Amino acid sequence: MKLTDNIIYFGISTFMSLLGMIPKSIGDRMGYFLGSVWFFLDRKHRKLTINNIKQAYKDEKNDKEIKKIAKTVFKNTARMLFEHTRFHRMKHEDFHDLFSITGLDNLKAAHREGKGILCFSGHLGNWELLSALPYITKIGFSVIYKTVEFAPVDKYITKKREFTGCYMLPLHNALEEVMKSLKRGDMVGLIVDQNVRKRNRGVFIDFFGRKAIATKGLAKLALSTKAPVVPIFIFRDNKGKVNIDILPKMLLIQTQDEEKDLFDNTQIYHSLIEEYVKKYPEQYFWVHNRWKTRPLEEKNN
Repeated sequence: MKLTDNIIYFGISTFMSLLGMIPKSIGDRMGYFLGSVWFFLDRKHRKLTINNIKQAYKDEKNDKEIKKIAKTVFKNTARMLFEHTRFHRMKHEDFHDLFSITGLDNLKAAHREGKGILCFSGHLGNWELLSALPYITKIGFSVIYKTVEFAPVDKYITKKREFTGCYMLPLHNALEEVMKSLKRGDMVGLIVDQNVRKRNRGVFIDFFGRKAIATKGLAKLALSTKAPVVPIFIFRDNKGKVNIDILPKMLLIQTQDEEKDLFDNTQIYHSLIEEYVKKYPEQYFWVHNRWKTRPLEEKNN
């Protein structure tokens, strides 16, 4: 990085470290306040979030309920900033006190197969805290991530994830390292519920009753390596406790039709994400333009 980028990185790192010194009760209140201000000022993302929720729930929720969920999404997202900075000031041995974990035996069972583990999640709860998994599970954890164009921010995010023992694998050149990680018996983690710009890299699945393009990378890896696919979700319960649910490995659908297999497996992954989002809609990142890329047949009509 250039000197100016290093200076900016130092500034970001110092600022975030100072935020991490703010006690939880105060940080939560500050997050809620900043989230409310963000919701009020950012018309573009407020409108996008409300529209996403409205499209997802259609007649299930009225306008008042939808607006309430949308505002809470902004509050929870801002709160994550303070939660993130506190997390990275913690000692590793204190991670166990932060989380309530269910299904750890599911992960251990998958690990015993000796093929490595493909883990997936969505943008639910504070997904960044899943970087604690290698310390908690004592299993290596490689994370496939999309690099941030602004170098100082990318460096900050990467270093903070590596702080907990994660191996960071940039998406654009990850395959070789993914195979090495699986061969070592490590977990390989992916967040799969993002819009894909290039149609040839994804498949259009159903997500909340609408066509949404999804990466087929996870299904491809599962079909080619036979590594077990384990869903992992993180969310806060009604008492504010951070929960991690580790589910049993997914059934792998494999027939003689590769394209259909890619679609069917990818659909199953996203149906499970949808199930969890419906339980905790206020904790999902509806701010993202998940349905941006549309099928060609829609554009031609």
